[in-house]
Amino acid sequence: MTADATSTPVSALEATGRTAPGDTHVDRRPQVPTGPAIESRPVAPAAGVTTTATRPGPGDAGRPRRPVRVLEVLGRMDRAGVELRAVSLLRRLDPEEFRLDFAVTSGAPGSLDTEIRGLGSEVYYCRADWRFGWRFLRLLRQVRPDVVHSAVATFSGVVLALARLGGVRRRVAYFVSSADRHGDSLRGRVQRAVGRLLLDRFATDLVAVSEAAMRGLWREDWRLDPRCRVVYNGVELEPSGVAIAARRRAEDLAEDEHDVVTLVHIARPDPLKNRARAIEILAALRARSVHARLRVVGRQDDAETARLSALADRLGVAEHVEFTGEVREIPRLLVASSLLLVTSLHEGMPTVVLEALAVGTPVLSADLPGVVEIGRLLPGVATLPLATSDAVWADTADMLTAVPPTIEQRREAMRLLRRSPFTMDTWQRDITAVWS
Repeated sequence: MTADATSTPVSALEATGRTAPGDTHVDRRPQVPTGPAIESRPVAPAAGVTTTATRPGPGDAGRPRRPVRVLEVLGRMDRAGVELRAVSLLRRLDPEEFRLDFAVTSGAPGSLDTEIRGLGSEVYYCRADWRFGWRFLRLLRQVRPDVVHSAVATFSGVVLALARLGGVRRRVAYFVSSADRHGDSLRGRVQRAVGRLLLDRFATDLVAVSEAAMRGLWREDWRLDPRCRVVYNGVELEPSGVAIAARRRAEDLAEDEHDVVTLVHIARPDPLKNRARAIEILAALRARSVHARLRVVGRQDDAETARLSALADRLGVAEHVEFTGEVREIPRLLVASSLLLVTSLHEGMPTVVLEALAVGTPVLSADLPGVVEIGRLLPGVATLPLATSDAVWADTADMLTAVPPTIEQRREAMRLLRRSPFTMDTWQRDITAVWS
């Protein structure tokens, strides 16, 4: 079974309906606080966090409540948007309020696992194969979460049905993309329909990173469902400020190659990310006598890298494509780049677009609905249909990089983002409100 598969032993649950006995009071999402955001503060590794199996509640007088325990279900803990945001939240959470652990449906270790354990949390490997139902129920008995927060597209229907069977009272489906991986085959449509049916019956909250993600993975009339809400992705602004300051020092020391246009494409190895298109755009740009190069950033897959290298060689730009692998300091990379390229086939709301705008680096993206939503609220985003020719993409890239932004323009871009709904403070407040 893949992470989007829906064959799992939950048939007994399907007959129970969305509202099961004892669940009535959590079938409505909480109201978003209208006051100031929850104070953000770093925390030490939560070695002393209580992990007793008692459920949170009023408690006896003088007896402190234990933290709300959240189990977040993801594919794999690699350095990608939703995973990095989850780890950022982990650093900020008050351990007396929340305990956040992770379950990964790939069953494979990720590059963030060590950091997560260093912060006092745990990553559990629960492969989504034919034994997933048994494994996940056993994990629920072990962890005893108060909240299951599932971000594995429509497969979350299976996850949350099992969570209901395991007695978890708050079950959150979190949509981070505008499409799943089932495709339009008969089998894919059936899997998607079953996943949505299970979500409708067993999710207490349906949260999406954008309106486009909510429409794509849930339904067009989502506003009629009181469980639904959109919580925009948020980014940390302190690293952006540090990156801009470092950029200024580099310019003062004349360390920058001002005559080189540096395109950057940041993604994981996935056909949906469409990395090959970035190489084709680079070739079209260099055909216009633009001194340009491309950095392909993110985890590498040997087979994909071989295909991309062969494509670059065939187009005559192999010497101008750099495969950097995973990079920890994305804001520093972006502030040193001329343009961020986003060529994905589907996205919910790509955090890397927000990170680029936070340091004033322009963005040229496919006309993805989530990116268009960002562009309605922040300047610096240009979009084109993927069907548009490489020549038009190259001309647009040439225009956007003709005059590099000044340091003051970069600082103003960060100030604009701070006043937008795309900050980490806002995202933390709204997500923890759902869990509470």
